[in-house]
Amino acid sequence: MEIVKVYSPVDDKEIRNNLNGSPIWKQAYHADELEAAKINHAVLYEYSIKFNGLQPIQVTSVKEVAK
Repeated sequence: MEIVKVYSPVDDKEIRNNLNGSPIWKQAYHADELEAAKINHAVLYEYSIKFNGLQPIQVTSVKEVAK
């Protein structure tokens, strides 16, 4: 298992209840896309998510990232 940081402009307070169906996935960015994402969005949220292969398993933390 691997913990990956995923960035999204969507603040999903219920992500722990519905990880796979969360709206963050519609506008999700990987760490290497962070600079481009900051240009398009004033506020981003950093989700630390534990993955088993390509399957998200658990959210370990959420924090707000400003420009």
